Amino acid sequence: MTDKKTPYLMKGVSQPVSESSILLSSSKYLNDARVRDAIALRMLGRTGRDLPSTYSLPALFEALGAVEDPEEIQQLFDEEKAVNPAFAKWLSERYLSTMERDDFKDYPPETVGGIYYRYLYDRQFEPNIIELHEPRSDMEYWAMRSSQIHDIFEHILAAAPFDIINEMVPTAMKITNTHKHLGPKLAGKLTIINSTLLTGQLMRTTLHYPECMQAIVERMERGLLIGRTSEPYFMLKYEDILHLTPEAAREAIGMRNVLAVDYPELSNVISEGVYYEEMEEMKVRARQREAERAA
Repeated sequence: MTDKKTPYLMKGVSQPVSESSILLSSSKYLNDARVRDAIALRMLGRTGRDLPSTYSLPALFEALGAVEDPEEIQQLFDEEKAVNPAFAKWLSERYLSTMERDDFKDYPPETVGGIYYRYLYDRQFEPNIIELHEPRSDMEYWAMRSSQIHDIFEHILAAAPFDIINEMVPTAMKITNTHKHLGPKLAGKLTIINSTLLTGQLMRTTLHYPECMQAIVERMERGLLIGRTSEPYFMLKYEDILHLTPEAAREAIGMRNVLAVDYPELSNVISEGVYYEEMEEMKVRARQREAERAA
């Protein structure tokens, strides 16, 4: 193809030369088949009724983690700690909550603790989805603590109900909040999974559930705004605000620009009917919870 016939956006290309028998590029992420498969499933697949919406996450986490260099990431942590005393102090403490579901049982219904207890009981969840153990690195601690605070800080306080559409709020707010309070290189490493989930859901919605797109984008925009304008909530202890209402808790920790919007009908669309079924199951467990409380 002569230069005159080359499309404008393709001019200046150097023809790659390789003797490799496998796909090879300048990107370690593109080169890894596990990453390619995991991201393709998140971006191109339907939600599906045969698998839970979170089914592909463990493989995605493992694949993305496997291609990273632990020494490089620890170096980025060390560089950040050298210029960020608050972050260094937080990492040195390596605080992890040991609270279990029943520890939230006696908080008044209108408090953060009470809301969290209802969420855990009605879904038969426990606070810790990662088994507690002594973190072996700063990165491992970050992952464990991020998992612990997700539901309280990024759902309950961010006014994001627990469904696929509202998951865009915590996913997006973690990106902007981390980039606001940490250096860009470390923040980038710490939010790879968030960026992957954000773009993956946008593509999946575009391909299969376009009627949900405006809601997805609205929740994404809200999450980006919350994270960009709020204090570094990822370094806080939720035990300190469990007795407060969500409104008072946001004021106490400096979480700003929260707006509660729910999309139950669209959540049912994007979950292919699973959302309404889960809501009915939760109503049954909620009645059981109320009966136990009254006994």
